[in-house]
Amino acid sequence: MNFKHLLIALAATTAAPALAQSAAPKVEVTVGAPVYDAQGQQVGTIDRVESGTAVLNTGKHSASLAVNSFGRNEKGLTVAMSRDQLDAAVEAAAAKTQAGLDAALVAGAAVHSSDNQQLGTIKAVGADGVISVDRAGKVFSLKKDSFALDATGIRINATAAQIDAAIAQQAAAAPAAKAGA
Repeated sequence: MNFKHLLIALAATTAAPALAQSAAPKVEVTVGAPVYDAQGQQVGTIDRVESGTAVLNTGKHSASLAVNSFGRNEKGLTVAMSRDQLDAAVEAAAAKTQAGLDAALVAGAAVHSSDNQQLGTIKAVGADGVISVDRAGKVFSLKKDSFALDATGIRINATAAQIDAAIAQQAAAAPAAKAGA
């Protein structure tokens, strides 16, 4: 679950007592089920359920919600937020997450891989959104959308092996490019 989904799950479960859902018996949340708000308006549909979390798709955004944040009424599954409220919460969480990432992406910041291996440090942050990372003297660059912020810091959405393979491929291609020039 990423950070924005965690925030949405917290927001939905915090609002649940307003609908007395915290006292409601456990409800079954299934893929494809429509979900409604307290006024009976459809919020979205369940895309998947796993490990106590359901992904609710509003048509604009998807949000991971704890299955215990759902209630049930005569129409079916319910949540404590309207579609507009849920979409706004996803957008606010995404903006907050992006602001945190933007603040963390500075020269000298440590970077790790998706398999939690230390990759190196940020060498430069370009105005064009390209981030250069120094990995043991070998510099590689990626677009900002390849980075995320997690509990351990700045993460690149690739494994260390994938990064090393890309660096090796780039190094092998460099002499061939010079020879052809």
